[in-house]
Amino acid sequence: MDYADSWNTLVGLALISGAIRISKKYVSNIGDPVESGLFLRSIGMQRGQKADFRASIEGSSLAVHLVEFTAEYELHIDRFDPSKNLLSHIVFDYLPSMRGRRIMRQR
Repeated sequence: MDYADSWNTLVGLALISGAIRISKKYVSNIGDPVESGLFLRSIGMQRGQKADFRASIEGSSLAVHLVEFTAEYELHIDRFDPSKNLLSHIVFDYLPSMRGRRIMRQR
């Protein structure tokens, strides 16, 4: 299985569940996300991550957002691809996640 097939499989799992966390010890053999040809380096809300990557989902408003932390990756689906519709991404993806973080900090 090549890099793109492996990352495509993980993207498929994220599409089904909305988000997944992947331990780096399990994905060490599938290669760098950028080398897969699916992802481009990106930016995201600062949560202590090492890097952010994004991929557009052709024929839809959706985007894949891969967030790299020290020991794991978080792979989730954004309702709106910021490269296609930045305003909708901010309103429907970014701001709700900011509110969720604020609520978690208050607990």
